[in-house]
Amino acid sequence: MKTIFHPTDENTLNLLSDYTITNGRNYDVLIKVENDNITAKTLEQLIVDPEIRISSEICYGSTSFPWLNHTNLRETFFNGWVAPSFYDRFQKEKDKIIVERLEQHTIPFNDYVKIAENKIEKNIKSILDSSKQITMCYSAGIDSILLLSYLIKYDRVKDTHLVHAGNNLTKKPFTNFSLENKLGLKIDTFFITQDAITKYVNQSNPFMFKECINYCVLDYFKNQKVLTGYEGNSVLMHKWEWVKRLGKPVTIKKLYVSDCENIDWSKSTDLNHHTITYVEPYSRNWNNPNNLNSLLAPISDLELMKMLPFVDIRNLDPNFIANATMVRKMIYNNVGNKLDHLIRQTPLWGNAISDQSIPLKNIDDNVLDINIKKRVDVRGLPIIIKNINSAKKDKRISWFRILTAKYVNYFNNFS
Repeated sequence: MKTIFHPTDENTLNLLSDYTITNGRNYDVLIKVENDNITAKTLEQLIVDPEIRISSEICYGSTSFPWLNHTNLRETFFNGWVAPSFYDRFQKEKDKIIVERLEQHTIPFNDYVKIAENKIEKNIKSILDSSKQITMCYSAGIDSILLLSYLIKYDRVKDTHLVHAGNNLTKKPFTNFSLENKLGLKIDTFFITQDAITKYVNQSNPFMFKECINYCVLDYFKNQKVLTGYEGNSVLMHKWEWVKRLGKPVTIKKLYVSDCENIDWSKSTDLNHHTITYVEPYSRNWNNPNNLNSLLAPISDLELMKMLPFVDIRNLDPNFIANATMVRKMIYNNVGNKLDHLIRQTPLWGNAISDQSIPLKNIDDNVLDINIKKRVDVRGLPIIIKNINSAKKDKRISWFRILTAKYVNYFNNFS
């Protein structure tokens, strides 16, 4: 089935001449549909256009630009502007835009597994071949254990610096690495200091603040390549969103993916926009190589991430996901059962700064000086003002509220 639209300008005609979310501009084209008229703009164009209003919803805790809900890639920060479905293909025919539906289940599951295994190993081998010394972020999660298994397989543990990070806001103890120590592995631990985090609190870019832990790590390990296992849970299929997308509850008791037990099955799943992986063009390192080019994430390969909505999981056992079976098999194929006893639930890398609050005395006055202009829908501003006034009494403010203030001021600067 095809739908015909009239493009409102030349820019739309060019952007949508042959476009799907996963074939080109890294998820950064949004559309606005009014009757049979369609307009398309890139995120860059939307950000700087003062006539395009910003949704008041960003004032209530939306953190993953440009999405209002990071689990559904449709509604965005920009009023009236949405992302197309994963399964829409736009094409230009003379002066019209034709939208055609793509098939969902075009990549057999077993084919995807083989492609992913080969691609990830190729990525890791390329990093190892081009780097004499590497720093690896070891969270003790199953994806960093997979990276460790490749280091063992290719005899590169000896020249890899294994590190684990906490931050001075949480004061939480580090993971106990006695199991790793018994294997002869040395894990160096370090705290990301309050001063290091404050540096990113007091600069104006919300996208840098959103990923301040990553920037702090790169500051700490200057001029070094830093290896991470980011987004393995989506690419390697051990994320609760896969179970939700499959539509079948797990049946085993002991789960590696514990969130599978908390899925709300009363809510339907919009497969057209239901996210499987984080897509944040201005923040995450695989979307933002210019600023985070020293942060290497061989698992979160864009080619693999773009395949995910098309993988046929209809016959998949949900327990396969809940038990992290795909990544377990990859670890076994590399080193046998040598690392099995390391696989356990662990604290988050960097001790989850997003759950923490920051002392007000460390924050420059202008960070929380809200630029009240008409671009951000004013219905959301009272809640921001209320939160900031409350923070002044408590002498601390949450990470989320700082990020919200940064977003509001950032977009209002283009008014």
